[in-house]
Amino acid sequence: MAASANLSDINVPRGPRAIPVQKARGGGVLGLLFLAAATVAMLQQEHIRAAEAWLMAAVFDGILGGASYSVDDIIFHNVGAGQPYALMVTGLCSSAVLLTPVAALAGVLFLMGRIPVSRLMPATLIALAIVCLSNATRYFMIAAAQQSWGQQGFDLMHHFLGSFVVIFGFVAAIIVLVRAAVVRKDRSVAKRRGRRAS
Repeated sequence: MAASANLSDINVPRGPRAIPVQKARGGGVLGLLFLAAATVAMLQQEHIRAAEAWLMAAVFDGILGGASYSVDDIIFHNVGAGQPYALMVTGLCSSAVLLTPVAALAGVLFLMGRIPVSRLMPATLIALAIVCLSNATRYFMIAAAQQSWGQQGFDLMHHFLGSFVVIFGFVAAIIVLVRAAVVRKDRSVAKRRGRRAS
């Protein structure tokens, strides 16, 4: 049997509620720091190139044939083991060219404030490590090929295979950042449904 009810006593839903997005605390400061780091990487390219040359010379000295050392941004390798070679870390080959856009993108994502710092910071560090390691791998490939096949090996690795390694590493770094920045609604909805069911 139907009964009448007073509508003033009933809470009638008035449509979907807007869920407020909580901004990640501390993201603004980190965003400014990463943007500043991107700027410094471009302005201090000469020092970064010299540091890269010194580091790669140390790696070559322990793995490749002959002795290796650096002078400014030039790496001398295979010294004392036959034909010595030299590699110059130019502005376009430096890791600074890769670190700058990755750090700048991370800075923008931090400034947006919608991504938890606990998720974005590890992704940023991983992305920066990827571009550094990919470029270091390229240096090593060029030096090894140069010692094995001379100028032909240098041309092959410098212009083709080594460039693919760097491009692949840069794309992988961007993907890591973008994946960290994307908010997946399907996962959040699934988690909420699981909590309600339990």
